[in-house]
Amino acid sequence: MFLSIQAHRNEGIVTMASRSKDGEIIAGWLESNGYSVVRGSSTRGGSQALREMVRLVRSGRAAALTVDGPTGPPRQVQPGIVQLARLTGGWILPITSSSARPRFLASWDRYLLPAPFSKNVVLYGAPFPVPRDADEAGVAARISAAIDEATEEADRRTRITPPDVWTKPSESGKNRPGG
Repeated sequence: MFLSIQAHRNEGIVTMASRSKDGEIIAGWLESNGYSVVRGSSTRGGSQALREMVRLVRSGRAAALTVDGPTGPPRQVQPGIVQLARLTGGWILPITSSSARPRFLASWDRYLLPAPFSKNVVLYGAPFPVPRDADEAGVAARISAAIDEATEEADRRTRITPPDVWTKPSESGKNRPGG
């Protein structure tokens, strides 16, 4: 998320941060980087936050959400993303990043922090619309596949091999956190 957030600083993008203490820190950092932050998550205050995001997107604002929510599981697309796109007519633009010298935090999502002065890449998947009658599971699978594909390309470009815990479930039975 760090590199993707930096790539879009001061664009007034609407995003969501949880109501937790960690969320308070993240919200402050996002706001200082020019984002508008709605507070809520899939586990607390999500319905109200989603309604506020719908209102803001319908007024012309762009929105950005992480796929796996505040507590994961890693890379499992949460339904709020699909709901937001369906309710607003917004498109999905998958975004990911990688770093040639990453530091992986010991968090549930193995958050990637780039080392100073390392080569970094931010990549986008092909954007696509979400029709109002779209199958939620199908759209979530499409988002997941697009992020996986873009992340693999970003990792290839930075010449890193992610830790084993980042392999796809089909490869090792473990999840790989998303960008």
